[in-house]
Amino acid sequence: MTSSTIPQSGIVNEDLPRALYRKIAWRLLPIASICYAVAIIDRVNIGFAKLQMSADIGLSAAAYGLGAGIFFLAYVLFEVPSNMILERIGAKIWIARIMITWGAVTILTGFVQNTEQFYGARILLGIAEAGFYPGMVYFLAQWFPRKRLAQALALLVVAGPMGSIFVGPLSGWIMTSFAGTADMAGWQWLFIIQGAPAIIMGVVFYFVVSSTPKDARWLTDTEKSVLFRSLTTADKAEPAFKRFKQAATNKRVWILGFILAANYIGIYAVIFWIPSILKSTGVTDVAAVGILSSIPWVAAVAATILVGIYCDKSQAHRRILVIGMVIAAAGLVISVSTGNQTVATLTGISMAAAFFTATGPIIWAITNLQLNGMAAAAAGIALINTVGSIGSFLGPYVMGLGQDWTGNTVAPLLVIAGVAVIGAIVALTLKAPAATPAAAGNLEPGTVPLEPTAGSKQ
Repeated sequence: MTSSTIPQSGIVNEDLPRALYRKIAWRLLPIASICYAVAIIDRVNIGFAKLQMSADIGLSAAAYGLGAGIFFLAYVLFEVPSNMILERIGAKIWIARIMITWGAVTILTGFVQNTEQFYGARILLGIAEAGFYPGMVYFLAQWFPRKRLAQALALLVVAGPMGSIFVGPLSGWIMTSFAGTADMAGWQWLFIIQGAPAIIMGVVFYFVVSSTPKDARWLTDTEKSVLFRSLTTADKAEPAFKRFKQAATNKRVWILGFILAANYIGIYAVIFWIPSILKSTGVTDVAAVGILSSIPWVAAVAATILVGIYCDKSQAHRRILVIGMVIAAAGLVISVSTGNQTVATLTGISMAAAFFTATGPIIWAITNLQLNGMAAAAAGIALINTVGSIGSFLGPYVMGLGQDWTGNTVAPLLVIAGVAVIGAIVALTLKAPAATPAAAGNLEPGTVPLEPTAGSKQ
């Protein structure tokens, strides 16, 4: 299993009773979705903690941006080893370990006292959380055949934008209500309180779920037999080095990687800097910042659903991607062209959040279309995701550097808007993919792109 894809089981029987799928979904997806929402909250709550912790530990804007982004470097670096261990010891044990350790690291982040410790905590969080989403994909792939797996993943990752909606108000409430309790600051309580659910859910996941159908006591022997017959082992792939070489020499892979990076630069700049941007408009109450920060993610949920429906009907993926990236860029420009007026700034940021989020799944849809028939499709998606992750690192870091250099976020937001427009222009260079797998070569067994952004729906 690569860091960006997971082999999917071939389908030999697509007539599996819907009742059995519903039974499996109701048993597994609620807990998996809650776990994913907790992951999103623990990943992005740092944006709210920054409002108080910067002064307490002497954290500059650039240092904050670097710390926010460095999480992704550690996450990507340790993804493959984490996934290899998961396949060896089982999803139940390893996902539980991931959640318990990232919860512990989140709690410990509440006790950092300087910039260096802050960096260390973010790196440890990336290491601890590495492999969580692909691990969840792998786990669900043991239960759902390929054509049904996409639906299961959609239900899983819809928890992402929901978590983004609630993290703001929840963080604001914690930071104001618990400030001074036990002589600790509100931001410290934020990490302590929001880190605990990951540990709890890790324990729950271990005791409630089964790694594979054969271990499930809640399935009858007949149900297990029917489910097993619906799944077969994927075809053996070519050696990893050969697949990587084929992917690395394919121009489409690098084009798609740049487009994804342009998207990730924008979305993660917004995710980690919304609280600070709102504060700069004169909203000084932390609780109010938390409530207002949820508005862009409500817009993101709506845009993702509507754009997804339109894209499925029209199949105009490239056109919709280009328009969406341009609208997101326009939103960033609007947010810095209003003289720090809260409503206008929030409107622009909401446009950016909505369309950066909505275009994320479209990029992956285009990726699957462009690489369909490519023998090294899995390696290609892995490389695309790695290049995209560079954007995840650069987005918050560029924002921090820009604020330190200029005293505000106007310049970095304009730079990021420009990158989004360039990404849209590059997307126009993509040619229509081959009509059939035969036209492009042998199709590798099905793959699923790795992790959507924090506010996106797969």
